[in-house]
Amino acid sequence: MTQEPESGPDGYEEQLERRLARARVELAAAERDAARAEADMAGFSSATVSEDGSVEVTVGPRGELSDLRFLGDKFREMSSAELGAAIIEAVETGRAQARREAARHLRPLDTPSPQVPELAGLDIDWARFAGPSAPARSRSARSAARTRLHDEIADDEEDGGTR
Repeated sequence: MTQEPESGPDGYEEQLERRLARARVELAAAERDAARAEADMAGFSSATVSEDGSVEVTVGPRGELSDLRFLGDKFREMSSAELGAAIIEAVETGRAQARREAARHLRPLDTPSPQVPELAGLDIDWARFAGPSAPARSRSARSAARTRLHDEIADDEEDGGTR
């Protein structure tokens, strides 16, 4: 159950204005942090060698393949299936590194603010930053915050919008 704000000189409207001001500051800071994280990720690349040492690939920030090199002459002795498997393995390893790097930069932006819990973190398009194979994010924290906000709105509507 939520505590009713007090009326008077420091009543509901003043409390609401202070909370909105805090939320605006938090949102502006989160937007700056997101822009900085996006800029940091723009220069990311990961070079990965296949386990058998026959292939080196480089992937970009979204896991896109940007370079492919065959190391030594081992690839000449491999079947097409073996070579294909080595390439896929190296690309997937590089993509996993790109996803971890994106998560390292962006995960802090994905969590609710302790100062303004109703502001449930940024809704990050993980595919935009880490490619289409990025794992889906748990929406429990965001859902809980939205549910609380919805409950507050519903309470206000039931009270006729006055407190």
